[in-house]
Amino acid sequence: MIDRIRPLPHSDPFVDVTRGYITSVGDALQAGGVPLSNVWLDPCDPRDATFVLGLKALVWNESEGFVLGEFVSGEPGVRTVLRDPVRLGGGVLPDPRSVPRLLNRDAAGAPEPPRSYSAGHDGFEDALVRHSSS
Repeated sequence: MIDRIRPLPHSDPFVDVTRGYITSVGDALQAGGVPLSNVWLDPCDPRDATFVLGLKALVWNESEGFVLGEFVSGEPGVRTVLRDPVRLGGGVLPDPRSVPRLLNRDAAGAPEPPRSYSAGHDGFEDALVRHSSS
């Protein structure tokens, strides 16, 4: 059995609800052969998470979805800084199994407009909860 790299629980329940989705994405990346060395949940407004992939990092946030760039700095609880970030498309909550394919920018398509994470009930929270129970 392979030891999976997974995010630790977050002390803020509002941030921690993203952990199920982030865990599923991390598992999909690792199953797809993507070299994942660390993953963590970041601060909120917007909530986000970082996947460290060697010299690069993949950052997910609830407003823009996935962004890939050169890892400059970041750690749990501190917003990650990327050099030359590129939005990958696929929406703000793509199926975790599709994320490894998004790393190939040509396959991702055009990114959607950012989602307003403070706009009220749009089904996003329900989708996150579904991931936490899987």
